[in-house]
Amino acid sequence: MTKWKCSTCGWTYDSEQGDPESEIGPGTAFEDLPQAWRCPICASADDLFELEGIDAGPDFAPEASDEAHELPHIDEGLFRERFENVFRVAQKLTSSLNISEVLEMIRDEARATIPQLQEVCLLVTDPEAQYYTRPLHCAVAKQRINCQLCKRGRGTVDRALGQTAPAVCFLPDEEGGPVSTDGLPPDKFSEIVFPIYEEDKPLAVLDAIAQPGYIMGKKHFMLLKDLVQLASNVVKNARSHWRMSQEKLTVDRILHHLRPFVPSTVQKIVDKDPAAPDLEKKDIDVTVLFLDVAGYTRISESQSRDKVTFIIEKYFSGFLDIIYVHGGDINETAGDGLMVIFQGEPKETALSAVKAALEIRAKTFEINEELKNRFVPLEINMGINSGMAGVGMSRFTGTSGTRMTFTASGPVTNLAARIASAARHGDILVGPETAQRVAEDVTLFPRGLMNFKNVSEPVQVFGVFQAGESQTHQL
Repeated sequence: MTKWKCSTCGWTYDSEQGDPESEIGPGTAFEDLPQAWRCPICASADDLFELEGIDAGPDFAPEASDEAHELPHIDEGLFRERFENVFRVAQKLTSSLNISEVLEMIRDEARATIPQLQEVCLLVTDPEAQYYTRPLHCAVAKQRINCQLCKRGRGTVDRALGQTAPAVCFLPDEEGGPVSTDGLPPDKFSEIVFPIYEEDKPLAVLDAIAQPGYIMGKKHFMLLKDLVQLASNVVKNARSHWRMSQEKLTVDRILHHLRPFVPSTVQKIVDKDPAAPDLEKKDIDVTVLFLDVAGYTRISESQSRDKVTFIIEKYFSGFLDIIYVHGGDINETAGDGLMVIFQGEPKETALSAVKAALEIRAKTFEINEELKNRFVPLEINMGINSGMAGVGMSRFTGTSGTRMTFTASGPVTNLAARIASAARHGDILVGPETAQRVAEDVTLFPRGLMNFKNVSEPVQVFGVFQAGESQTHQL
């Protein structure tokens, strides 16, 4: 039994063992291997194998009768030369992150590897290349910035781009040449063009032209092919990175427009776990603050739409920072009101809600003074309530699709809204649970039992100010 060694990677085919990975059974002679068989390590064809222990010189031929298996002369140092060739380029690439510089390094390395080349041009033909790389400087005439200026329309390049072969070789003094088959070129050629594709889209092409009278062969093909593979990876990676960056910019622009409509609680949950955000409803202890503009209907009827928009945005913009500083989350907005949720330690959230309400009231007086003699002063009524509420996502599904909202729901939220509706003249009213939690820090005034719609029992309500004090202060 004989052994054959791959001259490219050094893997040995032992006919006694066969090649089980390629479904070649034991006892299969090397000469009987299928024509489509390739080295399982580097995919080299069988004509790049040497009979182990025999110098495959130019006069050597195996005893097989099939001339297709005649071995060409292969330089014993080709594999090392290919490795050193790629290693030199890799060392240079690590010092540069500029895609255009990297491509120029690869092209210049091709000239250094094969000094007998007259020209080596690397043309980036992708129409989108302008967004992720710049035109390469010409390797022959440095004053030229774009190789395409002299190579565009060249017959060999156009022909190569019009075919799906890994390379197109051209013989001396011929307009066209045979296409390389099975990844290997003809024995002799004077020009070779390597197209670089992504799927069926041509991205670039490497065109190598030998000096007059010099003939290239398989060794040159293999050396150039390694460099083309590097160039292919560089172009595809740069293109992929640019496309991903464009997608990210698009998403960022969309999120920039949507973010103001999304509660900050949802933003924090999604930021924490973008892949699987936990938005399902959970029972959480919260304090809910409802804020309402008194007489909004009268204002909207007596003022133009632009003036009403200016007034509401002026006041609510002033309230926004106050709410966020105290840890509140604006959950819902209406034309004349806000719903704010405070989550955390029960006593602290209740106190934060009351402090935020007091600062909102002070801010209202400040803006009233600023807009005096231009607009009628506003009164902002507020109601606060604390307790367990269902906080999370609510789904509403119809024939046209699904609508989702993230909110707090339940009796606690409902009562906070009812209490706010009972406030008058810029008052701040709180429910019994909130009052209990802040009693040690805030002076409260009982307002008595109040009956509210859809609330079965009267509720003891407290005011942050004595009855009538809010109106007196505002006036």
